[in-house]
Amino acid sequence: MCDRTTPLNYAIHPKMTQNVTYFGETFLPQWPAQNKLLLLRKDTYLFGHIGNQINSLLHAYDYARDHELELGTTFHGWVIEAIQFMGYESNDNKELRNEIHNELGIKIIRNSTDLVGYDEVIQLSAKDLYFYKSPGDNWEANMNFHIGILRRIFLRYNRALGYAHHGLRATNVCRTFDDLFHHSISGIKYTVIHSRFLEGRAPFKLEKLSKTSGLTPKGALEMSPKYIRMILKPLGMLEHPIILLSDGQLPSVEDGLLRDPVIGPKLIVMGNKTSLSGPDAALAILSDVYIGNPASVTSGYIARSRYALGYNEEQTYMFRKEHLDKWISVCNAKCIFNPWVMDTNLV
Repeated sequence: MCDRTTPLNYAIHPKMTQNVTYFGETFLPQWPAQNKLLLLRKDTYLFGHIGNQINSLLHAYDYARDHELELGTTFHGWVIEAIQFMGYESNDNKELRNEIHNELGIKIIRNSTDLVGYDEVIQLSAKDLYFYKSPGDNWEANMNFHIGILRRIFLRYNRALGYAHHGLRATNVCRTFDDLFHHSISGIKYTVIHSRFLEGRAPFKLEKLSKTSGLTPKGALEMSPKYIRMILKPLGMLEHPIILLSDGQLPSVEDGLLRDPVIGPKLIVMGNKTSLSGPDAALAILSDVYIGNPASVTSGYIARSRYALGYNEEQTYMFRKEHLDKWISVCNAKCIFNPWVMDTNLV
């Protein structure tokens, strides 16, 4: 993807229609359904950032599977916007509707005629679905389904060769690679640090997460040079570029890293990013090492995407605990999918 090899054992190609196969397993977006439809309606405004919208989309699959419903959406709405954030550019809207139905299991509802014949149509918004939790303890089954959907989208990553649903040319998600690394994309090693203060909400959210995961809040919040060095030194990554994606709301993070004699010379600052673009997200998703803040739903989206693409626990750092003057990882890589750890009531 973007001329970089992911750990996942399949070829990612912008135009691929066959089933997603991983170590012999085939993913199909199918589930038992009655003659009822869950319609993901067009909201008057986008709910949150891309992390919120992807969570809402994945929870829509959970709701539809839990209640045996078909899944549908209007063409111009938050669902297609979320999908096309990274993938599914097209030059033919009819073809795109068929692909989204066949490959992602979502029926495009063009008008009221498409609803004729259903016994019931249930309409839910992105916000409604964001807060949905499947009953019981079947989150790991949902996780595996979510991974299949994320892989499907990445198979069709955008290179600005086609258009998005609103008629504008799709964004080239590899653009930031081109800007930073030019023609050395495939061989470059780099780290992404994702610093988020969330308008002051990050400390509260990290305190909540400390109770469910065991993390120490100041690690992901402060992103201190010591915290970063203790991750990167054993991996041999202090000699390679370190990219800081920051919302710019905690200046001490940037200042501390720039002043550090080891990290500072390698640091590339991409600040004041309260929300990430598709190219920024791709840069983080495809990094050799990603150090994120689990209080951020966008950081969570990046971590889930990396897990789906095969990056292991020594390449993605979200949950860290301070212990005897050292930082250790707590909670495993699956924690980012566990709703009882992540507590989706925190927007």
